[in-house]
Amino acid sequence: MAESQKRTPDESDDNDERLIELLDGYVDTLHEANYASRSELLSHHAELADFLGCLDALDSLAIPQNPGFSKESNFSDTVPMMELPLSDQPTIVEQSGEFPRSADETSPAGEISQEFGKYRLEAEVGRGGMGVVYRARQTDLDRVVAVKMILSSRLASRDDVQRFYAEAKATAAVKHPNIVGIHEVGQVHGQHYFAMDFVAGQSLAQLLRSGPMASDKAAECVALVAQAVHFLHEHNIVHRDLKPSNILVDEDERPFVTDFGLAKVFSGDSAHTQTGTIVGTPSYMSPEQAAGRSADVSARSDVYSLGAILYELLCGRPPYREKTPLDTLVQVLEGEPTILTRVNPAVPRELELICLRCLEKDPKDRYLSAAELADDLERYLRSEPIEAQPPGVFHAVRRWVRREPALVSHTAALGVAAVIVQAAYLYDRTLNDFGYHLQVMSILGTWAIGSFLFQRLMHREAWADVARFAWAAADAALLTLLLSTICSHTPQGPVPFAPLGPLLIGYPLLVAASGMFFRVRLVWFMTAACLISYAVLLIFHPEQRNPPHYPMIFCAVLGVLGVIVAYQVYRVRVLSRFFDRQQLP
Repeated sequence: MAESQKRTPDESDDNDERLIELLDGYVDTLHEANYASRSELLSHHAELADFLGCLDALDSLAIPQNPGFSKESNFSDTVPMMELPLSDQPTIVEQSGEFPRSADETSPAGEISQEFGKYRLEAEVGRGGMGVVYRARQTDLDRVVAVKMILSSRLASRDDVQRFYAEAKATAAVKHPNIVGIHEVGQVHGQHYFAMDFVAGQSLAQLLRSGPMASDKAAECVALVAQAVHFLHEHNIVHRDLKPSNILVDEDERPFVTDFGLAKVFSGDSAHTQTGTIVGTPSYMSPEQAAGRSADVSARSDVYSLGAILYELLCGRPPYREKTPLDTLVQVLEGEPTILTRVNPAVPRELELICLRCLEKDPKDRYLSAAELADDLERYLRSEPIEAQPPGVFHAVRRWVRREPALVSHTAALGVAAVIVQAAYLYDRTLNDFGYHLQVMSILGTWAIGSFLFQRLMHREAWADVARFAWAAADAALLTLLLSTICSHTPQGPVPFAPLGPLLIGYPLLVAASGMFFRVRLVWFMTAACLISYAVLLIFHPEQRNPPHYPMIFCAVLGVLGVIVAYQVYRVRVLSRFFDRQQLP
């Protein structure tokens, strides 16, 4: 029986040759990005699993991070998805800085000459997380184009590859004077790529390095971009990643929209992006994008991004730019941008109103379309009345609440406390002591004024961190002063001293509120400040120590609360660091 299972040398050789042929065929399917063949092959030949794993790893390494591949390599098996001719007036704009580049790449030595299918790559002009961009010459048509190679590590799944081709195909069908067109999308040796218009200029992000634009120039630029974006919307495409680095400006100062890697194509099957997926760049994405509500992303999401671009052109910085992407997302969802004239007093009131209308949280409050935004900008340029109007009182208050939540919460709490104190003074005879009443109201008034001052300091980047900690210390000190004043008052009744009772809840409330700033150190600082302040209160008012185990219980609970809040903030910070490393797509 055992002898019958043994193979002869000839049979073993034949079997090895068959397996080698299967592996060769699998390599060919890898080059064609046919990932489904792997499971089919393993279903019949499970013993090849280790070999397929090695080939997959080698294939990922074969993708050029820099075109240092050999000229002798055979890259002639290009598989284009589609090919479109250049427009009658081809766009020739050189993108010289869309991605960060090293000193090597900016030097003349960075010039290359490598074959890539029917393209000769001449120079690397950009590099980023999604891929590399080269200036290239298409040899069969003898024209200069830009070739962007998409790294396979970013297109690991079959769904991602299919989405990439579907969106590229839809974008290639769009032709507009202010849109960088895609002429071809395909693959060479399994390397996915775009062939696009090639342009001699720079991006808006580069132009902004020298400072804000003149108001009229900014309005004219965004108006042209808005018209191009509206053209995309008419073709059922939402860009979803509009930002200064994705808008190129040629030597005649004409803007061009580019980089449709995150574009959403609305068609019969528009479920490629799942709800909960956050796509875009934090400083420029709309609140619905930041919340991962993909189903709510629409043309008005791009209108929001256009408003963020206009804001940066006028002020030299985006409406939201925090130290980490997660902090920025929180501001996009919950905050309000600083009024433009506070950042740059030279910004006309009309442009401020137009910009703030684009940046409304609710899509219904924004411009209906990018075309409406372009029309309003053109009215401004013609010195005609604009459509955007100042917000009503309720809307202005709502903006203020979102813009300065810490100040609003302080003002609301102190206001409620002042009303209660005043009512008690008027209707409770045991508290009908004007001197005592004046002391309490003075402390509340000082606390409110201090809150406004600390809020103003927080608007200055250099003082923001110091202001947070100083505000926390002042809150604990003023609360202790208020409680001490209450303890010092001798009520006209059977109790020889005034029990603090529920008023001690102020300390836990301060600890919980410190978590609003998403700073672990601030939570620890506030917890320590409250514990020290309470200890000082007990030292000066020993009658509050009875019974003695009550203060011990209160301090223990206060410490545990600090640990809980700090841990929750720490978890958020861990997620923030993850965003920092991964970067949003």
